[in-house]
Amino acid sequence: MPFFEYDKSRIHYVDIDKRENKSVGLPLLFIHGAGSYHFSWALQLEVFSKTNRCIAIDLSGHGKSDGNGEASIEHGYAYEVAALVDYLDLQDFIVVGHSMGGGVAMSYVLNSEFRSPKALVLVDSSPDLNLAKVVPGLIIEVVEEIRRADHPAFDQYAEKLNMKQYERSMRYLDPTAMQRDLQACNKFDVSDRMKEISIPIFALVGEDDNIITPAIAKNYVQNIHHADLAVVRGANHVPMIEQPEEFNRLFLKFITWVQNNV
Repeated sequence: MPFFEYDKSRIHYVDIDKRENKSVGLPLLFIHGAGSYHFSWALQLEVFSKTNRCIAIDLSGHGKSDGNGEASIEHGYAYEVAALVDYLDLQDFIVVGHSMGGGVAMSYVLNSEFRSPKALVLVDSSPDLNLAKVVPGLIIEVVEEIRRADHPAFDQYAEKLNMKQYERSMRYLDPTAMQRDLQACNKFDVSDRMKEISIPIFALVGEDDNIITPAIAKNYVQNIHHADLAVVRGANHVPMIEQPEEFNRLFLKFITWVQNNV
């Protein structure tokens, strides 16, 4: 599995491309949420790698990446994503972030020094990730996310990437990483800067999410002219795992529009 060096740390990522025609389809760059790692996107990597180059990062201190002992969404994780974009020399791509990863994606897009993507996808995320508002439900949802990893599709994905089962289960939730991430979320609020984002934004939110509720998503989306919202029925905070077929259908519709119009 590939790594790159950033700030004296080895950062792990996956880069999967099964396209027959490599000139078709924009690269998709996935960013996981708090306490998680790239494996949370397994059901998207498997499907969309057939039509797009799919890249998913393990932020520092997560998955197989080295930890640096401190976490910052705007001044740490976003810079790791930028370093990966530069390392892979990505030019036109779509960035996708889940929960805290959405905060990382927003921070990345808001930094004018970084290469701008064609579009931004926010999955159960918000411009305001204040710890006091999200922590009770977030811990519950991450634990449930681990349980959902028993889905047979995860095992198939793991086998294809030569990942051992015990490595997956042991790394999926790191209490230390979770603690750092929650502290980073507590400091994150770019609500007053969202209108600075000029690229299309697509927000996906679980119908039953009790962390980033559909009402929260609707509130920030309606204040951005170039943003759209879709609610994933029957899903909570991790719709890409809980309702992968519906999630992938909505996601495909958006990226197809971007590829044809942006």
